[in-house]
Amino acid sequence: MKPVTKILIFVGIGMAVIGMLLVVFIVYFFTGGPARVTQGADKYKETMHKYTQEVVGKVHTGFFSFPAEIPESAFLSGSEPYFYFSYQDTWDDPTCEVYLKCKYSDDDYKAEIDRLKKDVLIHENGENASDGRLLYEESDRFSCPVYKAIDCDDNSYEYAMDLGNNEIAYIYVSFKLTLSSVKKIPASYLPDDYEESIKNNTYENGGYNVYVIEKTEDHRAFDYGERF
Repeated sequence: MKPVTKILIFVGIGMAVIGMLLVVFIVYFFTGGPARVTQGADKYKETMHKYTQEVVGKVHTGFFSFPAEIPESAFLSGSEPYFYFSYQDTWDDPTCEVYLKCKYSDDDYKAEIDRLKKDVLIHENGENASDGRLLYEESDRFSCPVYKAIDCDDNSYEYAMDLGNNEIAYIYVSFKLTLSSVKKIPASYLPDDYEESIKNNTYENGGYNVYVIEKTEDHRAFDYGERF
């Protein structure tokens, strides 16, 4: 084989390798690589703290509809809490699916429903302070009553769903644009217009976001708080 031919072969192989590395870089840059998944209720609080407080990998929510801690009764009900957290650092905004389901004692269930109804998220807005509450909805859109923190705003949903029988499901999805992309949350726990609504930023048209502290025609500011 002539030296020139060998050089051309090596150059071709080098360019192919560089091209493959470039493709991998682009994929990781825009998709963040494979989703990082955490499961198990024993990891609940540390996981929620990690993704709300750390600068790298921070989600765009405060999980206000979720409990700060899982009470002990949920582990003693005969049906251990189910917890699933999926995070992918996609371009501009993270892609997330967070699902917690708990069955409480009578007292803890009542206390949790009271929290969902009454707790106030206090926003610090310069010299002014404002507050937000979860928005209750009982309609055909949802199979059970929900307490909403985010309703199809910024390609996201966040809410607590009262399943009855002392059970509550807590749901957060962000940029999961199709039902097939949602891995663990039952489809019956999602709104019936899920695919249509999550692809549109509907805040200006009746959507809801408890974390908005300032809104103008050109700008919105958010305050996610520090619950974990």
